[in-house]
Amino acid sequence: MININELEKLAMLRLNDEERASISAELDDIRAYIDILRELDTDGAFDLTCTLREDECKKSLTPDEITANAPDEQDGFFAVPKAFE
Repeated sequence: MININELEKLAMLRLNDEERASISAELDDIRAYIDILRELDTDGAFDLTCTLREDECKKSLTPDEITANAPDEQDGFFAVPKAFE
């Protein structure tokens, strides 16, 4: 059983009793479905090996190269207007 009150607190939500009951029921259904999926035998169902190229180290850009086209730069960082005072 999912503690809807704790979830509501963590998500900073204010739910009424009807919403709590509805969400709690939906989450219980989701959890039950996940339990069903956990019981499935997936051995050999998929090959999760990586078929992409091997990682290779390459030279990175310098801070000056990165900020060269920036509208405003300060000390190697992008400068942007303040969002909050």
